[in-house]
Amino acid sequence: MSTVFEPGRPSVASAGAGLLLIGCLLVAPGHAADTGKGAPTASKSEETPVHIQRLERRIADLEALVGRLLGERRPAALAPAPPPVKATEAKPPAPRATSLAPASPSATDEWEEPVPRPETTRGRDEEARRRLTELETWKRRQDAKWAKEAEEAAEKVRFDFSGRYKVRLNARDNLDLGNAAQSWQFDDSVYFDQRFQLRIDAEYAPFTAVLVFDKGNFVFDWKEDSEGTLDRWSTFLTVNPALVRELYVQYTGDFVLKAGRHNMVVGNGGIVLEGPVDALKLTYPVGETPLGRMAAGAAYVAVAGGFKDYVEFRKTGPPAGDRSAVLGAQNHLHAGLLNLDVRPGRGLTLQPYLLKAFDTGQYGDPDLNLDKDFDVTTTPRDGDFEPMWLGVALSGKAGDLSYSGDLIYLGGTFTRSRDLSAYALMLRGDQRLGAVGPLASLSVGLEFGRGSGNTAEEKLSRTGDVNDFIGLFLCRERRKFGNIFSEDLRAGFFLADSSLANVTFLRAILDFEPVAHVKVNASVARLWTTEAVFRGWGPVGDWSRGASVTTSKTRDIGWEVDLNLDFPIRKRLRGFAELGYFIPGAVYRLARGGQPRPALEIVVGSEFEF
Repeated sequence: MSTVFEPGRPSVASAGAGLLLIGCLLVAPGHAADTGKGAPTASKSEETPVHIQRLERRIADLEALVGRLLGERRPAALAPAPPPVKATEAKPPAPRATSLAPASPSATDEWEEPVPRPETTRGRDEEARRRLTELETWKRRQDAKWAKEAEEAAEKVRFDFSGRYKVRLNARDNLDLGNAAQSWQFDDSVYFDQRFQLRIDAEYAPFTAVLVFDKGNFVFDWKEDSEGTLDRWSTFLTVNPALVRELYVQYTGDFVLKAGRHNMVVGNGGIVLEGPVDALKLTYPVGETPLGRMAAGAAYVAVAGGFKDYVEFRKTGPPAGDRSAVLGAQNHLHAGLLNLDVRPGRGLTLQPYLLKAFDTGQYGDPDLNLDKDFDVTTTPRDGDFEPMWLGVALSGKAGDLSYSGDLIYLGGTFTRSRDLSAYALMLRGDQRLGAVGPLASLSVGLEFGRGSGNTAEEKLSRTGDVNDFIGLFLCRERRKFGNIFSEDLRAGFFLADSSLANVTFLRAILDFEPVAHVKVNASVARLWTTEAVFRGWGPVGDWSRGASVTTSKTRDIGWEVDLNLDFPIRKRLRGFAELGYFIPGAVYRLARGGQPRPALEIVVGSEFEF
């Protein structure tokens, strides 16, 4: 068969013949050089095999070179070339094909140009490359689209709306413990109340603005839930809530700066300062230090809570009326806060802090009602209410044990004639036991609290240092240790009061889930006064003041049993129930003698979040 010649393309056979010719020329000089030297004729018989081996190596090298050149020129889909024929083998004549179809390369003619044959894998490779190219193109377009959307979103203000609605049925009995001086019309009644909260968040670049409307909260806090903290049904015009609970702007960058009315918490919360305050707060993340990861904070607080007058309170009380006499008062009372957040290890947080109040008011300015008697002539405003709280809070978790603690020292001045010297301590630990029998998520806990107080004689004389522990400002979400005593009887005021004043308690806690997602919390607490008081005068001397004539003392506050239930009704809707039963001790002895009946509280309700 004649070799096909294509114009402009030298044949592979011609190239192979040329390379073979070049190889012969390369071999010949070597051979001539070997024979041209005057080597002794006696060694020719020994050199002949060596010369043949050299020729074979050179021929093999040339064949490999020719094969490589053919492989480079061969199309990608061609089958691999047949193995080369050794130089020592004879080449039988190849039969000529009579078919018109192109013949495939054979071992008899290695110089014949191979004919391309499509392989089955080529189509798959090309399809895969095409799909990969399409995916890469789509990804580049999506990345460009997302980058453009992110850039456009950064220039827009993003809004987020959320809220909640709570409705409750309240049944209460004898929350005044039979004391006419402390009775309130809702201490023995059944009624509905509600609370609605709407939160609006606006975010632009590093700035965030928050507005929280809270209808039904922050109304009156003489007795936490028995009067006015929620918007009572059928009494739309008798309560005056602070509708705006939070309104602030926050910058988040290398530091965090928050300005406006926002919820501020000191330490673990609920003891010194917790609730919505008008403040300017700066937080700076220090980063890793020898003590651990650290953040530092500083804040200025404009303290609320003074009373303009007691006209409304005196009409049917005290206490009576609503917080309209409080909300519009300019206190002339300020506070500064310095705090650290230190995390020395995994699961442990330490928060040392210093909180100092500064009084710029004088007589005639809103009364702070420090003695809780709603009388401006007793303990009048003199501009020296400047307490200072120095404390440390810790919280952490070690395996199934979680714990928290607060240790606070209170100093500074109460009035021009009296200094403050008090302390408070609260410790709690919870051990998670997991599933035990039919109960899931079982845990047991123990809580201990102690607040300093004045003796019975010091309460009568109102002289010397003030040892009753107080907080600066605490809202209804403050720390509680029961459903009645720390929520109703000694709930405390917003300003300069505490449920730990002259109180020591020990509480055992049990949490479990009898069925999935139904949470039960049960507790039993024993309460005493830190310092002995006269029978019937209450822990801090504000209970049945002057009505009891006995001089015998006691530390017996009483017992409290609480049961709380929380369960889901459907998505975003939960139900809850709260039961409290308080057995009063000799501290609440009636003026006519004898112990008052126990106080009972039952609350059932639901809350919808959106």
